Amino acid sequence: MQSTWIEAAARGRHGGVVRAGMWSTVVIGTHPIEADQEVWLELSVEDQSLGWLPAYWLENKGVNSFWHVPIPPQDVERRMRFRAVARRGVEGPVFSPHQEVVVRPNLPEVKESSRQVDGWSEGLVGNRRMTARVDSRGGTFDVFFPTVGMHREVRPAEGDRPLSRSHFRALAGGLGVEGRLDWFEERLSWEARQAYEAGSNLLRTELSWRHGPVTVQVLDFMATGPNLPKTDGGTISPGQYFKRFRITNRGDAGRRALFGFHVHAEVNGGIGDPGLSWDDDGRVLLAINRGHGHVNRKLARDATIEFGIAFDEQGEVRCEVVGPKEAVLYRWLELPAGETVALDILISGGYTGWRGDRGTYGHWLKPAMAWFRGSTVDELEAEARATWKGFLEPVPRVHEQRPAYGDRLTRSVLAAGLHVDSHWGAVAGGYDRGINAYCWPRNAMLTAEAMGRAGHPEIGRRLFEWLGEVRRHNRAFKFLFQKYTIDGYPEWETPAVDQTAMLPWALERHLRRTGDLGLVEAMWPTVETAAEVCGGVVGHPGLRWLEDLSLVSSAGIWNNRFGAFLYSNAAVVAGLRSAVRLAERLGKGERVEAWNRLAERVWSQGILRETRANRKSSGMFDGDRGVFLEGRRVSKLRAMWSERPEDLVERSMSLDMSMLGLVTPFGLLGAGDDRIRRTAEELIARNTLGDDPNAYSMWRPGARTSNGEVSPGESHQHDASSLATLWMARYLIELSRETGETAPLARSVALLEDSIARLGSLGLSLNPGRLSCGRSEGVFPTAGVWELHAMLIETILDLHGMEYDASEGRLKLSPMLPANQERMGMEQRLPCGTVRYSLQRGQRGGVNSLTIRTGLRGPVRLEVELGCCELTEVDAMEWPRESPRPSFDPVIGRLSWQMALPMGEFSGAWAWR
Repeated sequence: MQSTWIEAAARGRHGGVVRAGMWSTVVIGTHPIEADQEVWLELSVEDQSLGWLPAYWLENKGVNSFWHVPIPPQDVERRMRFRAVARRGVEGPVFSPHQEVVVRPNLPEVKESSRQVDGWSEGLVGNRRMTARVDSRGGTFDVFFPTVGMHREVRPAEGDRPLSRSHFRALAGGLGVEGRLDWFEERLSWEARQAYEAGSNLLRTELSWRHGPVTVQVLDFMATGPNLPKTDGGTISPGQYFKRFRITNRGDAGRRALFGFHVHAEVNGGIGDPGLSWDDDGRVLLAINRGHGHVNRKLARDATIEFGIAFDEQGEVRCEVVGPKEAVLYRWLELPAGETVALDILISGGYTGWRGDRGTYGHWLKPAMAWFRGSTVDELEAEARATWKGFLEPVPRVHEQRPAYGDRLTRSVLAAGLHVDSHWGAVAGGYDRGINAYCWPRNAMLTAEAMGRAGHPEIGRRLFEWLGEVRRHNRAFKFLFQKYTIDGYPEWETPAVDQTAMLPWALERHLRRTGDLGLVEAMWPTVETAAEVCGGVVGHPGLRWLEDLSLVSSAGIWNNRFGAFLYSNAAVVAGLRSAVRLAERLGKGERVEAWNRLAERVWSQGILRETRANRKSSGMFDGDRGVFLEGRRVSKLRAMWSERPEDLVERSMSLDMSMLGLVTPFGLLGAGDDRIRRTAEELIARNTLGDDPNAYSMWRPGARTSNGEVSPGESHQHDASSLATLWMARYLIELSRETGETAPLARSVALLEDSIARLGSLGLSLNPGRLSCGRSEGVFPTAGVWELHAMLIETILDLHGMEYDASEGRLKLSPMLPANQERMGMEQRLPCGTVRYSLQRGQRGGVNSLTIRTGLRGPVRLEVELGCCELTEVDAMEWPRESPRPSFDPVIGRLSWQMALPMGEFSGAWAWR
């Protein structure tokens, strides 16, 4: 007697559940084994019969036969009803009992390689307490919390790899209008374009469905302002990240669609006690890691971190947990013709500084969910937009024939602001991979310097306070470590003397800009310690004084090479001289003489003294080549110091762009000094990449390589660097300002404008363009906050030349008008008041003019130095009666004068032919 049954119910790929848009299979069993059997699967979907699908023989086992039936892809959430049918010869068919299965939503198939490609144009959103990385199709692929970067208890699973994650691997949406869910990551289904809203860090992604008249707008932002939710204990809960979706049906007929939201959690690197669960009462998906211990505190995760992902209240939400770290939230939507339907999602973070906390949801997330569902998200969006608008108010406004400089300055200030933690004061170095989202003191101080020039000196003040706290917490060593977590715990203890030596220099720059002598007084113990470190006696064998060379040996700017480097010792000289001037301002002259002597010794004997290959002597100026050396006694051991002569390069003739630090930023030599000028010419000749004159590498081996010179890393030698390119541009601006030559200014403007032109669509990375080194696309590898954004800010402001010294009540204007521009100008709100200038070039012998308008709170000394490089004589000069007659230097084409600007409103114009 014949019989049949369903041996294995419908299964999808790899035996999983049946998912939309994918083939599935059913296995049918029959008895007995007969050669003339015919087997089918009777299938109906939503009570609509699809007939009998043929079965294909698999194998015989004992007295039974087994058959498989492939089922074509079905639409999401359709109910399939099926039963087996078997017939032998002329006998009537036999049937099995019916079975049913519901088609589940399909999951996204995003590969890490595509994430990498999208990462080239990745966006950042944040509120300076939390940061998210967003790819070019509106998907979030990492979130940093509870700080803007790495916290001491938060670590990615693989911190040394570019694709490591802190908390999430994917937060991505999708829409199923016909059949399967078309995830927004799928290029075959969606066209995408992306841009920041003007003057804000709100990121919009526009998606167009390739198969019909449906568009989606994704808005990413984080809540800011005074209306943030509070925890159950009454403290502010800052980690509130919104993804807003606006779905528009542009067709003539209404549609029904399924919106899906894929969550791939990797909370705290996914190591410890992670979990993923759906809370039905709160209608929220919880992604949790309750931490784990380790004998090495740097490998422990002694904290509980929990995220809640919730939809708004506009409809029913379903959740399918598809793995230990993955889930899909989805909701059905009605899309009327010609209308837009909105959907808001909140990703809320909670943090407890100890392991195993079971109350994080009740303390952090439950109040945040109530706040979300009781708030108007439109108002929160407007509040975030207003916060960033306020952040831009003190930023200089530059006025050009073209808007590129002004737009670039604004966007770089906004981007840099995302890296600065408003609570701790630390600055994240970058987000390109896990090991960069820490605070590197060198990078942080140079970023704070740029932001101070751009109207945000409070960033520098908070950073100095943070550095002071860091020093007090790590008294065993006097020097600042290589990098710290954002909350101030050591992450990499390598000793680089420049990171400590720069502190007095950066503090003096802050004092000049703000006149904040109280901060200097509070920071004085840290300044004294920094000056001691400049002497090289700190108890660490990697940072030591070389008596015969009069130099300090330590890790260099690349952090993994040890030696007495030019840049490091320039920082020592600049730091000691600043410490002396700060001491004099405070009336603390006890150690000034010793610091002066040490600075002079390092400068005159260690750096400027001429040295040659055929004799042993101190000095870093190579008399054989007429250029500076990169370093002395550079260790050949990677990331390790040595005193063994066979492990050292006595005179490193490699070329590093940081050698320009003698001019900018430290100002120890004039840009026109023959020694540094020849060094710069050598850098231009050897560090230019391939046939691209506007792409520089940061480091290149010297002309002689037989002496065992050691590379800082292959990427520094072969890859284009935004830091190197803009460092050279800044030097050339100073060279033109000092010498009056037109060629350096034209070259610097070409480098700056080429860098701006290479910016990606969001302005967060640079495309190297044409290179002969084997790659035609990608990004400059050093795209951190200092390497790109701070340097762009500094270069643009160098060109426009407005500096105010609050400690002396002096305003200096020294703009450099490029030959290919007719006019330039800038307006800035300074501590003394508002200052605006406009410089105009006359055409074909016409009238040149400078107009200055001020609104001052008190009198200010104005010093003007106009670099008019192409002028050799002036005629028909006019000036206001309050001003003395400008003097003209025909050798360098410079007009200059000084005058007292009165309190209140002033307007003056100077003209000449």
